[in-house]
Amino acid sequence: MPENPQYPQVSQDDALKHIDNNGVAIYWRPGCPFCERLEYGLGEDGQKATWINIWEDPAAKEYVASLNDGNSTVPTVVTKNTHFIAADSDAPDQVRQLLANATPATAD
Repeated sequence: MPENPQYPQVSQDDALKHIDNNGVAIYWRPGCPFCERLEYGLGEDGQKATWINIWEDPAAKEYVASLNDGNSTVPTVVTKNTHFIAADSDAPDQVRQLLANATPATAD
């Protein structure tokens, strides 16, 4: 899963800054088949997003729950103007469209 160093992973505070700066954040957790499908479907384009593991960041888990009616459902994709659960088969294409106009993530 996105534990690969090629994917910029940050804290919730940094993710919110990235979102505010016209970035795309993808909230995920290990073992999530929908997260794996999204990662695979995005390929190298996944490097343009910030990835946040909700099991490693309690603030991120709370944030995702606040967006999804109290549920910490992943993968949740967040931009400045929208958020959605990216579990459909067309999710990689939806996310790729968002990434095309977004500020790329940077690995720190």
